[in-house]
Amino acid sequence: MSSPDSCSDVEIYPKCYRELVESHTEPEGPRINPVAPNKHFIRDTNQQVLVLEGSTLVAVPDKLGKRGETFYVSTLPERKASGSKANRIVLAVSKRKLYLCCERVKRPKCPSLELKKIKELSSLSHKKLLPFTFLKEKAGSYFTLESAANPGYFVCTCSAPRQPVGVTKELGKQKNTQFEFVNATMDQ
Repeated sequence: MSSPDSCSDVEIYPKCYRELVESHTEPEGPRINPVAPNKHFIRDTNQQVLVLEGSTLVAVPDKLGKRGETFYVSTLPERKASGSKANRIVLAVSKRKLYLCCERVKRPKCPSLELKKIKELSSLSHKKLLPFTFLKEKAGSYFTLESAANPGYFVCTCSAPRQPVGVTKELGKQKNTQFEFVNATMDQ
């Protein structure tokens, strides 16, 4: 879908984690309950929204009347205690038919972002779910989306419009790695 330096993101709540979620409690927090995915538009810091053009996820200027693609964002339960405040998410588009994916690669290869069709995400094991998992972490008033399968690689957009969304390890350089999640049910 994109070059190694491009970027994208997606999320969903798989059924295979329901038993884990229902029995999981954090030492200092409430019980995590499974919920339906939240619907969001995703906008970068240059006011570009993410949209599907054919089978490619691209960033386009957010103009009046132009809404971004609806993303179905689901939060996964924490697998182990960590110091990170990031939420593990899965992102889906196209009415949850396509899922954002960043397959694990070995260095020196660079990962790429893809949209993949999955019939039953809930049937995937943790290992097979990992490429679809992103770490959503607060960065000021925005969020970053880091690939769980490829730590250090973040979903990104280019400053130029209509470029594919991809992943990069160059934070704060030429790629936009910070995003706003806008509630899809809100009027703008």
